[in-house]
Amino acid sequence: MKTTVTLKGIDDVNNMLEKIAPRQAINIMRATVHDMAGSISKDAKADMPVDEGDMKKGTKHHRRRGKPGQVQSDVAVAGAFYWRFLEYGQGPDGEEHAFFLKAVEKMRSEMTARFLTSFGKKWESALARARKRAG
Repeated sequence: MKTTVTLKGIDDVNNMLEKIAPRQAINIMRATVHDMAGSISKDAKADMPVDEGDMKKGTKHHRRRGKPGQVQSDVAVAGAFYWRFLEYGQGPDGEEHAFFLKAVEKMRSEMTARFLTSFGKKWESALARARKRAG
């Protein structure tokens, strides 16, 4: 037996997530925000200057606990404290690389498209998992 659900517009999606599947909604949003932080991390790595340290390897996105009803992911550089000097132009070359600033600006300009793409993928995979569990 197949069940068909038709959602037209963001209001239907919000209604379904709030009333039918609030726990899944939080999980989908957590995964979406984490995916967007991953794309910022990836963009920042692409703009980072080549160095002998572990700056590119240490750049990762991490999920944070957040407050109830709030999801959070951070992008951090581990093991390379000097990234700040390169970011703000206080490094040995005196050049401002601004790789994180560039990555955030790129994310802001493409925010809606990236969010919708990521949310769609996470939503689709959550529905597929639910169908698989249901049999």
